[in-house]
Amino acid sequence: MSPRARPRYPLSLRFRTAVNRRHRLVAAALCAVALTLLILRFAPPSAQSSPVVTVVNSIPAGQALTSSDMNVQDVPIDWVPQDALTDPAPVTGQPATVALVPGQFLTESSVLGPGLLKGQPDGTTAASIRVSDPAVLRHIRPGDSVDVVHQPDSAGHDQRKTMAESVTVLWSASEDAGQDASLLSASGTDSDLGLVVLAAPRDTATGLASLDGSGRTSLILVAD
Repeated sequence: MSPRARPRYPLSLRFRTAVNRRHRLVAAALCAVALTLLILRFAPPSAQSSPVVTVVNSIPAGQALTSSDMNVQDVPIDWVPQDALTDPAPVTGQPATVALVPGQFLTESSVLGPGLLKGQPDGTTAASIRVSDPAVLRHIRPGDSVDVVHQPDSAGHDQRKTMAESVTVLWSASEDAGQDASLLSASGTDSDLGLVVLAAPRDTATGLASLDGSGRTSLILVAD
């Protein structure tokens, strides 16, 4: 018995079938491309993170940081401030310049050190002076502008001299350490009592350095 012959379809029907099959393949490919683009558009970006030093305990301004006060954790890179610290070792034992709260990122400007001058004009130095009456520092905050007035030991009140005008307070140590976290307080040693760090031009800082141990030095709070 002869093999059964395959049915033969008209040429026009075979052409339409081929075209339809190709259309379905093209449509399926386009759907796959569209789905891929949709996933790429709405999928979350790759999780890029960076280590940053965070505060563990509440730290009053002026208190020295210990290793137990800090922790290093990875956070999304978009959350990290430009001057954030990544290693707690260099700032361990350094006083905080502002009050710190748990979870806060530790930055260069929040710890006493070279970062204090960040953002200051070129040529600015960190000049340290000691005021004669530490009680006035209860009313001084970082960022305040002050005039520095000096009165020599043998001079009267009419011979007081203004040694610096409108210089910015970077840090100070007051006598009521830890009582008010919103104010700069002492770092824990008597030797810091009355100490003030000011952002001053280099020539002004030279004059301020000559005040230590002589006469009476006072600060006058001025409007910006």
